[in-house]
Amino acid sequence: MMAVDYSFHFLNGVYVMMLFCVGIVLVNSVNQEGSSLLMFKASLHDPNNNLYNWNSSDLTPCNWTGVYCTGSVVTCVKLYQLNLSGTLAPTICNLPKLLELNLSKNFISGPIPDGFVDCGSLEVLDLCTNRLHGPLLAPLWKVTTLKKLYLCENYMYDEVLEELGNLVSLEELVIYSNNLTGRIPSSIRKLKQLRVIRAGLNALSGPIPTEISECESLEILGLAQNQLDGSIPRELQKLQNLTTILLWQNSFSGEIPPEIGNISSLELLALHQNLLTGGVPRELGKLSQLKRLYMYTNMLNGTIPSELGNCTNAIEIDLSENHLIGIIPKELGLISNLSLLHLFENNLQGHIPRELGQLRVLRNLDLSLNNLTGTIPLEFENLTHMEDLQLFDNQLEGVIPPRLGAIRNLTILDISANNLFGMIPLHLCGYQKLQFLSLGSNRLFGNIPYSLKTCKSLVQLMLGDNQLTGSLPVELYELHNLTALELYQNRFSGMINTGIGQLRNLERLLLSANYFEGYLPPEIGSLKQLVTFNVSSNRFSGSIPQDLGNCVRMQRLDLSRNHFTGMLPNEIGSLVNLELLKVSDNVLSGEIPGSLGNLIRLTDLELGGNQFSGSISIHLGRLAALQIALNLSHNKLSGSIPDSLGNLQMLESLYLNDNQLIGEIPTSIGDLLSLVVCNVSNNKLVGTVPDTTTFRKMDFTNFAGNNGLCRVGTSHCHPSIASSHAAKQSWIRNGSSREKIVSIVSGVVGLVSLIFIVWICLAMRHRGHDAFVSLEGQTNTHVLDNYYFPKEGFGVVLLELVTGRSPVQPLEQGGDLVTCVRRAIQASVPTSELFDKRLNLSAPKTVEEMSLVLKIALFCTSTSPLNRPTMREVIAMLIDAREYVSNSPTSPTSESPLDEDDAISSKGGNLFMFIFKGIVLNSVSS
Repeated sequence: MMAVDYSFHFLNGVYVMMLFCVGIVLVNSVNQEGSSLLMFKASLHDPNNNLYNWNSSDLTPCNWTGVYCTGSVVTCVKLYQLNLSGTLAPTICNLPKLLELNLSKNFISGPIPDGFVDCGSLEVLDLCTNRLHGPLLAPLWKVTTLKKLYLCENYMYDEVLEELGNLVSLEELVIYSNNLTGRIPSSIRKLKQLRVIRAGLNALSGPIPTEISECESLEILGLAQNQLDGSIPRELQKLQNLTTILLWQNSFSGEIPPEIGNISSLELLALHQNLLTGGVPRELGKLSQLKRLYMYTNMLNGTIPSELGNCTNAIEIDLSENHLIGIIPKELGLISNLSLLHLFENNLQGHIPRELGQLRVLRNLDLSLNNLTGTIPLEFENLTHMEDLQLFDNQLEGVIPPRLGAIRNLTILDISANNLFGMIPLHLCGYQKLQFLSLGSNRLFGNIPYSLKTCKSLVQLMLGDNQLTGSLPVELYELHNLTALELYQNRFSGMINTGIGQLRNLERLLLSANYFEGYLPPEIGSLKQLVTFNVSSNRFSGSIPQDLGNCVRMQRLDLSRNHFTGMLPNEIGSLVNLELLKVSDNVLSGEIPGSLGNLIRLTDLELGGNQFSGSISIHLGRLAALQIALNLSHNKLSGSIPDSLGNLQMLESLYLNDNQLIGEIPTSIGDLLSLVVCNVSNNKLVGTVPDTTTFRKMDFTNFAGNNGLCRVGTSHCHPSIASSHAAKQSWIRNGSSREKIVSIVSGVVGLVSLIFIVWICLAMRHRGHDAFVSLEGQTNTHVLDNYYFPKEGFGVVLLELVTGRSPVQPLEQGGDLVTCVRRAIQASVPTSELFDKRLNLSAPKTVEEMSLVLKIALFCTSTSPLNRPTMREVIAMLIDAREYVSNSPTSPTSESPLDEDDAISSKGGNLFMFIFKGIVLNSVSS
């Protein structure tokens, strides 16, 4: 029996176990490339666990998410849009054969590591849309293998270095939307393979280097939205492969080089939003491949060349917002593929070419804001693909083409602010696709057609400033998509139906300057989206509905110039977004609600011309945003002026005149440096006007008509003449010229009648005695007949009203208003030159009416009492003048005020003219 060698078996077993262990290690350990990728992953944060299968136990990473191999070698890593964050690790460059790295559309931050210089084989690097920052090329300028470099939409900064020229293999450079500065390096000429450069939305400055013309392979030149300046290089014509030039929104100046017309492959030319001048080069007509031409918002001041009609492949042409002159070339009608033509906001003249009606695929045509004349071509009815047609603010005339509504896809139609007349076409919304319709500021008449009233697709309907008639159609209440309804300044009448509350999406409702009447329905409060509501200058009556307080988005509310009665609802104070509130010229009464003090965004508050009583609420002093005006004039307010109004530091105009206010003017108001107008005349104020810089700049008439109110440095406190002048000044500021004339005549008739009655009573009691004292304080010793007018004081008041001047005039002009006017007439000064310069005297009829009142005033101020008219004659003349105002024919644009009393009339015209023919000249010469 042989002996067993246990030592041999032991050693053999150990060897086998070692081999087994080594095998295990070899099997469970990833290769070197995998290790580099795992180290790269370690610097990233993967919240969605998209890289879950990057496992160190794998022999090779070729099956990992985003890893691509050629054979067993990693050549591409694509980890785009995986919600990754963290920083970049340079270990990625340990992959010796890596050709492409794409980490775009993630949240990776930090700089590009310096170690990226070792990515010696990298051809494509895409890091767009991350949060990277740091210098652009510092880590990459030695990677000469790069063909495509995408770093767009990051926070890369610093200048583009001259080292850019080292990347001689570069074909695409996409670095837009960063914070790059400085000039484009001239070394760019070395990039002979460069096909695409997109460096827009940075802060690059200086001119485009002419050396860029040596990049002979360039197809796309994108440098938009930078700070580049100088002229556009004419050398660009050398780049015969160019298809796209994007230079918009820079500061390029000078003329557009005509040599661009030699780039025969050009398809897109975008030069808009620069400072370019001159005309549109006719050489652009040679660009037969051109599809899009954008030159809007420059300073081009030439003409549109007819040669553009040769660009028969063009799809969009936009030359808007320039200073182009001349006509629209009819040759544009030859561009059969044209879908967009924008020429708005230029100085183009002439007719709209009917040839544009041949552009059968045209979808968007905007010729607005020019000086175009003639009619809208009937051929536009053939533009069956039209979606957006805008011709507003021209001088077009004639009727709206009757079959314009037959355009099936028409969505936007704006032909407002022209001279169009006639009726709105019956089938303007024939296909129920019209969303925006603006026909305002024309001369359209008649009713709103049925097809329009039932156009359910309408979002905005603007028909203001026409001559349309009828009532507010109840069918409109079914247009639930309406956000804007503008019917202002027409001749609509009738009541507003409760159905208005169904327009729940309405944001803008403008019904002002019509003849609407009746109550304002409380259903208005259902319009929760309402931002602007204007029903001013109508005939509405009754109370203002409390439900308006529900319109919490309201910013502008104008109920002025109606016949509203009752109290101003407290609920108005809940409209905290309100910026404008006008309820002036109504018959509102009661106290002004203190809740208005909650309207902290209010810039204009006008409550004048009502019957408000009580004191001015101290809470109005909280309206710190008030700037345009606070108008409480012509009410019945009492008490003192609250010192809190001095908190309105931005206020420019304050009207408290014609109330019953007492006490002193708070010094705090005089300290408002922004205040331009402060009228407190015709109250019961006392004391001294605060001697502040603001008040020293104002005429004393702003404070007149207050017994006991003095101004520093004056010896009188209540000049009666100044008082009447102040009342007149306030009235002139708040009314239209026509209303002032009507009110002058009507008011004077009433005043004379009152004086006549009082004078008869006095004359009957004191016959034979001196009854009147002249304005100069001299006693009249002449015993007048019962029917003679009492001296010239009344004539002086009339002269004040029509001339806007005070009775006391400079000595060199005669010393008094009567002498001043007489001398002016004797010197052949035109009558209109004597009238108040603040009145609108553009209408000849206005001048005639004012002249009548002036003649009466001169008649009444004759030196000899025997030449003055009797009271009966004065009344007859003034009533005759009033009849002339009321019965004169009016045009649609100068209608009488809506609340004008048309019942005052007389048949005394012959008497009026007879008196003037014999006496006026004698009055002037005396």
